Amino acid sequence: MKLSQKTLTALMLVAGICTANSALAGPPVTITFKNLSTTAAATYSVLGTNETITNANAIPKPAATVAKGGTNTYVVANTSPSNDLSFAYVRYTIGTKTCVFYTSFVATASAGGVMTPHWAKNITYNNGATCNATITSTNPDGGDWSVEFTMK
Repeated sequence: MKLSQKTLTALMLVAGICTANSALAGPPVTITFKNLSTTAAATYSVLGTNETITNANAIPKPAATVAKGGTNTYVVANTSPSNDLSFAYVRYTIGTKTCVFYTSFVATASAGGVMTPHWAKNITYNNGATCNATITSTNPDGGDWSVEFTMK
């Protein structure tokens, strides 16, 4: 197949833009959800914009249900326009109990312009749910991190 110089230049420009955009994506987070219930499966659901964005960027998609005592692991690779910000929101329900888990990465400039990484986690729960979030690993160079969410 013979490409014209104009077509080849256009393809190289598109490839460059795609590469630049992927280089600016926020760092990925590896999420491990553990259902500590001994009686029922946990159901994953999406409600709201942040949870929708998280689901859209998850690879593989979170399992719709996690069996009692089961585990589900997936990666959320954010498409933030900045490599200094990344987040994930996930929601699980067991019966009437609900846990909404949140984790984030933000790099902020410190004195002298050095970027300092910060990782956070948070939980919202109701109806007697027992929820926990633990950041299990961090990478100060790339920002990627792992978090474990548990529920019972």
